[in-house]
Amino acid sequence: MSKPIERLPAYFPTSCSQCKAPTEKFFACFEEHAVMRDERDTASARQALHHCQPELLEYMTCMENYLKNKDKPRWKFW
Repeated sequence: MSKPIERLPAYFPTSCSQCKAPTEKFFACFEEHAVMRDERDTASARQALHHCQPELLEYMTCMENYLKNKDKPRWKFW
């Protein structure tokens, strides 16, 4: 099993139309599990990340593919 993702990516909470479904799944999971118990609670978000690993991985994979393809030039120089 791979190492769990400990931090949200730099592009979070960005989304795109191609990644709508994985984004919504991850955001729903994170929102459900990252509820703070009090104003000093720093553990809820970290626990939510651990709980939502499959959704986060799907979101990150989709967004990284989108960003990688977005940065490609539209033409080549020979």
